[in-house]
Amino acid sequence: MRCALLLKSALIVLSLAAPLAASAAVGKCERLIATGGADNPPFLWRDPQNPKRLIGANADLLKKITDSLDLKLEVLYAGDAGKAFEEVRSGRMDLLVDAGLNVQTLEHLDVVHPAITSLQLVAWVRHEPGFLYASREDLHGRSGAYVATMSTGEAFDHYAQNNLRLRSATGLTESVQQLLGGKLDYVLHERYNAVARLNSQGLLDDVLRLEPPVAERSMHFAIAHDSACNSPWLRGQLAVKMTELRAAGVEEQLLAENLERWKQQSMKTKP
Repeated sequence: MRCALLLKSALIVLSLAAPLAASAAVGKCERLIATGGADNPPFLWRDPQNPKRLIGANADLLKKITDSLDLKLEVLYAGDAGKAFEEVRSGRMDLLVDAGLNVQTLEHLDVVHPAITSLQLVAWVRHEPGFLYASREDLHGRSGAYVATMSTGEAFDHYAQNNLRLRSATGLTESVQQLLGGKLDYVLHERYNAVARLNSQGLLDDVLRLEPPVAERSMHFAIAHDSACNSPWLRGQLAVKMTELRAAGVEEQLLAENLERWKQQSMKTKP
């Protein structure tokens, strides 16, 4: 009888503790503070109406996830990509919305899989008969340019240093104008960011994108090791929701919407 009473008491305690434990796991984080590189449309850029806030396809995607998990979200401006990474690495912010998959990231952040998207570094050329292109080896010996602030990844940097004739430019518009003036054979830039910027400048119809991409790298959500929100539950939920949204093609839809959003905002700021 005594054993039965003890067993019954233990079961009661466990039944009371289980919901509390589950509640604590879910309730530990009620709000996520996220950031990322602030000058990368259509993925992420500063809100003209509120410069402390970041908007774009990645912010919209994360908002869909946090809404489904009943979490509050703020995507805030922290500076350029390096400063944004430092804010998350230090734990002052919880999540990086545009993390690359590299050693530095893996040392300090838990990377969410699957990836948000694949960033495609492509060669842009003039809209005229040019050179035959089937792979990046066909760029050897030709004159190219890239924007100095653009991240291309360590593997491609090593390849370019040993195989390509590249000069750095201060901006995409400047390098494309040199391309159109015949001073360059090609310009390297990330596909969607180039579309956003060149379309807003009226230059997109003057250039042609070569396929296949010169290089590709994945972009992820990543949670700081030192974030109070970093829990197995949240990491698991982020992975599940990302899998569902990727399968439904939501990221492609958000990229299209934010390409148009950037274009409309750029038109409003033109003199």
